[in-house]
Order: sequence, then C-alpha cells, then structure tokens
Amino acid sequence: MKAKLAQLLKDKNTVIVFFLAILLFLTYAPVFMKESVLDAFVREDQIYETLSPIYLFITCILFFIAFKRSKIKLSLKDPNWLKRLAFLGLACMFFFATMEEISWGQRILHIATPNLIKGVNVQQELTFHNLNFFQGEHGVVSFSKLSILFTFTIGFLIPLACWAIEPLRKFVSSKFPILPLLYGFLIPFNYAIQKALTRILPHFPNLYHHPTMPIPQGIHEIREHNYELILMVAVLVYIWLKQDQADEEAAEK
Repeated sequence: MKAKLAQLLKDKNTVIVFFLAILLFLTYAPVFMKESVLDAFVREDQIYETLSPIYLFITCILFFIAFKRSKIKLSLKDPNWLKRLAFLGLACMFFFATMEEISWGQRILHIATPNLIKGVNVQQELTFHNLNFFQGEHGVVSFSKLSILFTFTIGFLIPLACWAIEPLRKFVSSKFPILPLLYGFLIPFNYAIQKALTRILPHFPNLYHHPTMPIPQGIHEIREHNYELILMVAVLVYIWLKQDQADEEAAEK
C-alpha cells in the first residue's frame, strides 16, 4: 500500500492537482467579500451558475467521445459491452444535468411555466430537481444529496477502491470507467472546506457581510460548482491519458 501511495504521489499530474486544490480554495473567497461580489458569483445566472452548465456539458461531450471512439462492440458477444454502454449512459446523464441547470432553456427562450408545474416546483421552473418531491418542507429525497453521493461514488470511492484492491479493479475496469484517483482526492477536499466554513462562519459574523443570504446558501452554491469542475477535469484527464483503452487492454489480459 505504501509503495502504491508513493507511486501515486509521484504521478506527473500531482502538480496539476495541487494548483487545482488552490483554485478550489480560492473559489470560496467571495463568501468573505461584500454583498455585491457574493451576489455576482453565486446568484442565479451569475458567474458560478453560468459556468456550472458549461462544465456539465463538456463532461457530457467527453463521455460521448469516449463512447464513439471505444473499440468495444455493443454486443453481448463482447465481454466489455457494459463499459461502452456506461460511457453512453453517463453522457446522457450529464446532458440531463446540463439541461436541468439551464431549466431546459426556459429563461433563454422566455418560456412561461405552466400553472400545473408552478404548483409542484419550488422555483416554479421547468426542472425536475426543483420539484417539491426533492425540495421544500415535504421533500422526500434530497436531489442535492443524491448529486453529492453520485460525485463521491464515481469520482472518489470507485477509483479509491479499485486502486486499493487489484481484483476489484480488473472486474470494474471492464464494465465501468475508473477516473484517476489523484483528482478524486479533490472531492473530499472540497467537501471539507464547505463543512468547515458552514461551521466556523456563524461564530465570526464580522467575516460574513451579506445581509439577506444565509451563510450555507452561498457556500453550497460554490461547493456544487466545484464538484462539477472537478468531475469535468477528471473525465478530461481520463480521456487524455487514454485510460479507457488501458483498462480494456488490462481486462483482456
């Protein structure tokens, strides 16, 4: 295990991850700035809210590229067919997430929300993740928590488990993409920053200057933006390193 950890830390991507960690830390800086600055970064249709769907769409395209270039056949005769199907499934999932972020183009196209949807949608928009089922006082399942669970699973837990357990890696690599673990460590890092700020800031009110936005709101918006950025970079590196091809070759041996 120590040898594996040493090898991981010597990876040429370590420097990139280090600077990404600094960037993630700096993205929370608006929380400490004046009201207008925080609003400019975290409010609807502002900087982070605009960047998020871009990250999601790029991730969608990257998974679709992985699907198109994969040599795996979508046939039960190919033992690795599930992996190529996973590429397509993840591309569709991130496309759905992109459209949800922009309310399926509602504000861009100036589409009015039907009265039927207004009554069951917290933000009264054409979105699924804002339905009362997922949010509000009577929410059954938190869409936000599901998103965090998905991010931790695909970006950190699966790569960590496959890195630590070689037989598991050989089994999973033929059925699902394993993102680079080094980038996955940024996910708990981002989570730790968010948790620390939400607990520390209430004890130091002089550091937070927004009169109407609750402390957790802005922090959570930044957290979500950062998760999407991390996943986009991890998938980009995955394809850049041709990890999918390496996994296929390893599975065939």
